[in-house]
Amino acid sequence: MGCNAQKRNIAVTELPKIAQEFIKTNFPNQATSYIIEDKDIHETEYVVHFTGGAEVEFDGKGNWKEVDANHSIMPKSVLPKAVAAYVDQNYKGQNVEKIEHKHWGYKVEFTNDIELEFDNAGKFLRIDD
Repeated sequence: MGCNAQKRNIAVTELPKIAQEFIKTNFPNQATSYIIEDKDIHETEYVVHFTGGAEVEFDGKGNWKEVDANHSIMPKSVLPKAVAAYVDQNYKGQNVEKIEHKHWGYKVEFTNDIELEFDNAGKFLRIDD
């Protein structure tokens, strides 16, 4: 972060529409605690903190980058369909703690610290425990 970085609290309505829809769809019953807009010369990011403990990071366009349940229950609707199907089939009973959307795909972390990696189509790549 350079010296030109600016952080400020914003309202949900100031988020990009895509981010607002993501919140309505995946966290309909959770109130936001606070939202940080983090701007610097190169990019803008948003971090939404929910009263239940979960956090979501969005890029400047409103696309989610990371969802961290922080010891609460991750809404299954957050997971891409192919990833959710793989998790249900191979890790039944395990709770997803965090999912990150990287340029190469998705990284899913369970509450027991097992991490799985998937490509952008949701195809399983590897396990990292």
